[in-house]
Parts: sequence; structure tokens; C-alpha cells
Amino acid sequence: MTTLLASVAAGVTLLALLAGCAAHLSRPRTLPDALTAHGLLPRRAVPPAARAVTTAETLLVLGGAAALLTGERGALTAVLTAATALFTSYALYTRRALTSGRGGPCGCSRTEVPLSGWVVGRAWAFAGSALLGAALTAGRAAPPESAARWTVVALAATTLTTLLWTLPAAMVAPDAARHDNRAGHGGHGGHSGHSGHSGQAPPPSAARRLTAAEGGH
Repeated sequence: MTTLLASVAAGVTLLALLAGCAAHLSRPRTLPDALTAHGLLPRRAVPPAARAVTTAETLLVLGGAAALLTGERGALTAVLTAATALFTSYALYTRRALTSGRGGPCGCSRTEVPLSGWVVGRAWAFAGSALLGAALTAGRAAPPESAARWTVVALAATTLTTLLWTLPAAMVAPDAARHDNRAGHGGHGGHSGHSGHSGQAPPPSAARRLTAAEGGH
């Protein structure tokens, strides 16, 4: 059980690093634009900070993959420890950006995901996963010994990473839907009020009967 838990935690950490690294490399302006919008760093510090983050993610992904392939537990522990520090920095930074009131995109993926408590929570979750993996790998946990166990680890790590990675974007959608729903109800109410006001006018047939009665009188 310890082996499975350690492997899944390490897998989640490395997949999260890979997702962030791929997003930043495929869209190089995403992270610098987000850092600029947050307004926490001087403008001249934004480009080197963005490059440092992307470089750190890339090196950790490569180092983690090499450690897994060679079975070097010491190297994997070092990678997971560094990843713990990196994700903790993400969590603290995004929390600070939220409390500053500037907002803006998170800058962590190819899609425009706004900063929220879900982004902060996701960073803490990845930091916890990295810390757990580092602690267990440094102890007695050994890599899985069979293809079946590796398959279970891969499926579990991929599923957990996907759920955590998409959580902030998924939680933005219900808020937008509720906002649109409220706007739609407001428009419908205004339309109903207009229809009610129009209904106060007498029907054409009643108007004709009233005119005929006055003419006969």
C-alpha cells in the first residue's frame, strides 16, 4: 500500500509539472501576461520570473522522468522535495494575488482561468502530493514491481491529476451559468411586465361596441 501511495503521489506531481511546463512552452506569453496583470512584481522582473518558473518545471520533469527510469530513489526524492517548494510558492503567490484585489488569469494553463480560491487550493494539493511522495520515497517505499501495478499507478495518477488540473476551470462555469440565468430571468420579467401593461388596453371588439352604442345614443 505504501508503494502504491508513494508512486501515485509522485506520478501526480510529475504530471502536474508536465502540464504546467507544456502550457508555458506552447504559449510563452501566458505566464508573463498573467504576472503583469497581477501587479505584484516590477515590470522588468516579469520576464525573468516567467523564464525561471518554466525552466524549473522543465528541469523537474526531466529529472523526475530520469529518476523513475533508472530507479534512483534519492534523485526522485530530491525532485519531489523541490516540487514541494515550487508548488508551495505557487500557492502563496496566488493567495497574495487574490488578497491584493488585482485578480487576473492564473497563467498556469493554455485556457484563461481566472484566479480563485480553487487555484490556490489546487496548488496546495499538488504541494501536498509532492511532499507525501518525497516522504514515502525517502523511506521504505519501492517502485512497483509488476506491469499490472504500474498500470494501476498510471491510471490513478492520470485521473487525479486531470481532476485537480481542471477543477478551477470547472468551478468557474457554474458561476457564469448562474449569472446568465439571473440575467435571463430579469429580461423575461421585463418582457412579462410589458405584456401585462399592453393587456390593460380594451380589445378591438369592445372598442367597436362602445363606439356603436355612443352613435346610437
